[in-house]
Amino acid sequence: MAKREIRQIFDLLLKRLLHLSRAATVQFINGLFGTSHPADSGVEYPNTESVSRNLRKRQSDMLVVIDGRTYHLEAQIRDDENIALRVFEYGWREALRTKRASEDGWNFSLKFPRAKVIAWETTGKTPDAAVLTLEFSDGGRYDYQVEIFKFPDHDIEELEEKKLWLLLPFCLLKFRKRVTAARTSERRRELAVGTMELLNEMDAVVDRAIRSDLLSAADAGTVLEYAQDLFEELYGGYSEFKEADDMFKEKAQTRSQIAARRGREEGLEEGIERGIEKGREEGLEVGIEKGMEKVARNMLARGGFAPDTVAELTGLPPERIRELAQ
Repeated sequence: MAKREIRQIFDLLLKRLLHLSRAATVQFINGLFGTSHPADSGVEYPNTESVSRNLRKRQSDMLVVIDGRTYHLEAQIRDDENIALRVFEYGWREALRTKRASEDGWNFSLKFPRAKVIAWETTGKTPDAAVLTLEFSDGGRYDYQVEIFKFPDHDIEELEEKKLWLLLPFCLLKFRKRVTAARTSERRRELAVGTMELLNEMDAVVDRAIRSDLLSAADAGTVLEYAQDLFEELYGGYSEFKEADDMFKEKAQTRSQIAARRGREEGLEEGIERGIEKGREEGLEVGIEKGMEKVARNMLARGGFAPDTVAELTGLPPERIRELAQ
C-alpha cells in the first residue's frame, strides 16, 4: 500500500469516528487532552477547507469545537520533522478565521486551537513534542509546542481507562509490520490468531462500556464496523486471515443488529424498559454465540487450528467445539 494511500485511509477513518455521537466525541477529547467537558457539551465541526495559492483545495485533518474551545488533531503513520510547521499553519488559518478585534479596530486577538498529533507508529527518534520557535525582531521568542500521542505506547487497557473508544480499531496496526515481514504462511497464521485475540479484547471493552452506559450500542457497533474495514485494508489480501475476517464480520454484524433493535425499542414505555433490556442482552448473547459457531466451523474445516485454540478464540465451550468437529 502506497504511503499516501495509508495516510489517507487512517485520516478518513479517524474523521469518521470523530463524528459518532456527541458523548463519544466529548469522552475522546477529554481522554486525549486531559480535559473535563461534561458529556452533554455542545460539539461543532468547523469547515476547515481552504484554497492554496495554486488554487487547490486543502483541508486540515480535524478540528472539533466543544463548548467554544477548539481542538486540532493531526495524525501520522511515519515521523514527520515538519509536523510542527503544518500544525502551526492550520492553527494560524483557524485563528485568522476566528480573530477578534478591539473596539477601535486596531488591535486583534488570535486564539490558536489546542493541538495534538497522534503517531500511529513510532521510532526511536519520535519525540514527545514537536517544537516551532518563533523569533521576533524585538528579541521576543516563543516556543510553539505540539504534543505527540505515541499510540504504540498505550495498550488497550489504557484506552479503556481513558475512554478512548474511538482509537480501538487502530490497535490492529500492531500487527502491520510483522505481517509484512512474515516469510512463512505459518507465521502469518500465528499473527492472524493474534488479531482474533485482539478482537475479543476489543469486543469485551465495548461491551463493558455499553453496560456501564458510557458508550451507546450504536457507537459500539460502528467502532467494530470500522475495525473490520481497517482489518480488510491491512490484512484482507492474506489467505491466512480468512477466519479472522469471518470473526470480525460476525461480531460487527451482531453489534449492528443489536444497535438497530435497541434504537427501535427506545420508544417503548418506561414501565417495560427493564424487561426489554433483559431480552436485548439475551439476544446479544445468542447472536454472538451463533456467529462464533459459524466461525468455529470454518476454522475446523480449514484445519491448522487445534480445538483448544478454536475454543479460546471463539469463547465457545470445548465440548461444543468437539460437537462441531464431528
